[in-house]
Amino acid sequence: MGAAVAGVIVAGFAWNALSRYQAQRHADEITQDLARTAAQNAEQAQEHARQFHAQVAASLNQQQEDRYNTNQQVSEQARQYQAALAMRQRRQQQEAALQQQRFMLGPDQKCVGGVVINARGSSYSQAIGPDGQPIPCTGQTATEPLR
Repeated sequence: MGAAVAGVIVAGFAWNALSRYQAQRHADEITQDLARTAAQNAEQAQEHARQFHAQVAASLNQQQEDRYNTNQQVSEQARQYQAALAMRQRRQQQEAALQQQRFMLGPDQKCVGGVVINARGSSYSQAIGPDGQPIPCTGQTATEPLR
C-alpha cells in the first residue's frame, strides 16, 4: 500500500507538473500572440501615420498650387482690367476731343457779340440751333454742337 500511495503521490506531482507546464506554455502562446498583435498594430499605426503625413503634404502642396494659380488669375485679371481701363480712357479722351471739335468754331465762323456768325463769302448769317434760336458762343467755342 505504501508503494501505491507513493505511486499516487508521484502521479499527482507528475500531473501537477504537467498541468503547470501546459499552463505556462499556454501563457507563453498568449503572450506571443499579444506581442504579434501589438507589433502589427504598431506597424499599422506607423503606416497610417505615413499615409496621413503624405495626405497632409499633398494637401498643402495642392493649396500652395491653388494659391499660386489664384494669384496668377488675379494678376491676369488686373492686367486685363488695366488694359481695358486704359482703352476706355483713350476712347473717352478721343470722344471728348471729337465733342470739343463739334463745339469749336470753323474757319468760316466767328463769335460776334456772343453769337456764332457764319461767313460765306461776303454774306453773313447767324448760326441757328435745333430750337431755332441763335447759337451762343465764347471766344472760339460755341455752347451747342455746330456739326
